[in-house]
Amino acid sequence: MRVILLQHIKNIGNKGDVKELNDGYVRNFLLPKKLVEIATSLALKKNTEEKALEDKQHEEYVEALKKDAESIKNTRLVFEIKIGEKNEVFGSITERDIERAFHKKGFSHIAIKEKHALKSVGDHMVRVNLGEGITSEFNVILIPQTKRKE
Repeated sequence: MRVILLQHIKNIGNKGDVKELNDGYVRNFLLPKKLVEIATSLALKKNTEEKALEDKQHEEYVEALKKDAESIKNTRLVFEIKIGEKNEVFGSITERDIERAFHKKGFSHIAIKEKHALKSVGDHMVRVNLGEGITSEFNVILIPQTKRKE
């Protein structure tokens, strides 16, 4: 029986795929669980339209990620870090700190690729993964924390 998969089914296919499957398996298992629909001409036409819409939306999403990657390249994040009298660093800046700083700037889908803490004063290049294979680099600057008079 020819069917359209309504969701990913392990070892069979992905959502939207058209497959030829055993009639008993379709009638007794897949149809009652609403995992497939019979591939009628109307259902096939609807499936084709849905796939085209999903592809278009995916392309728009990837383009938005590419624009974000370009704007991230121009980003400089500055963090103050405590240092001692002999210039020893107390604490560090982690990927979580950097992700929070980006979230404040409106980038909610940032995932830092560098999985180590920044522990030295100065400039650091950090890579981010935006998803869909799109990455970018930006500059993180650690400066000594200014001492406040009490």
